[in-house]
Amino acid sequence: MLRTIEVDKNLRDRFKYPDSGFPFAVWTDPFRVFLDHTVNCHWHHDLEYGYVLSGSVDYYIDDTHIKLRAGDALFVNSNMLHMGRQANGCEDAVMSTVTFPASLLSPNINGTVYAKYIQPVIGARIAGFRIASDDPRGRAIGRLLQDIFALEPGSFGYELECLSHAARLWKATLAYIEEGEGELCLRAEPSRHAERMKEILSYIHAHYHERITVEDIARYVNISRSECFRCFKRFMNKRPVEYINEYRLSAAAELLRETERNMTDIYTACGFESASYFGKVFKAAYAMTPLKYRKLR
Repeated sequence: MLRTIEVDKNLRDRFKYPDSGFPFAVWTDPFRVFLDHTVNCHWHHDLEYGYVLSGSVDYYIDDTHIKLRAGDALFVNSNMLHMGRQANGCEDAVMSTVTFPASLLSPNINGTVYAKYIQPVIGARIAGFRIASDDPRGRAIGRLLQDIFALEPGSFGYELECLSHAARLWKATLAYIEEGEGELCLRAEPSRHAERMKEILSYIHAHYHERITVEDIARYVNISRSECFRCFKRFMNKRPVEYINEYRLSAAAELLRETERNMTDIYTACGFESASYFGKVFKAAYAMTPLKYRKLR
């Protein structure tokens, strides 16, 4: 079944680590398993690295567009809006990801390690950056990530291996930033645009079950209609109505999976005005009817 990243009303990722006592997660996903081949816009407090195994990906950190190809890696700083989409013309984009909080590297935020090696990045205006496969330093970071992906969860010493690799990865990242600063790092501008986008999406998530127009959104955020379209283009590379429909569909899919509510209740609860339109857009997105989706849950 097609997936989306579950987020709260402020777009914060709802992801929970499998082991709450050891916040370190690794996963690999082909983009084809996501709705619209897109890892939808979200943020979290944790640090994130991605590594493109195959294909090509259009990635967005805040409002900066990054093109990634197989072998490239990516760093996303704490608290940054980000999303990724399989590039047009590509059918096999696959990315592996590792996520962990800065506290894994230094639990004592008042200590020397945090002050010298973590706070300068967490507190800087660095949103994230591409780690290029055609750069020797980038290839070295890519190899470290591949070593992490090759670790076997549950094996003896797995957590210690993760800690060791994470420390080496962070050291290599610091060197990459220092040697390439200004050229390689994407500086986050004052967060006016990102905060505005969060407000817009928060409004949609709170009112998706109602009739929403671009004018409603613009009025709520106190911007013009054209600026609303520009915000969606900048952060989502799509029109407002496309995002609204995608969010409504993801909500409907969750109700189909998790409840026994009838079809009329579901499509009206998710803001669709007719059963025929709901069925049409659902089938276009999920390649099956809502009823078949429910049976396959």
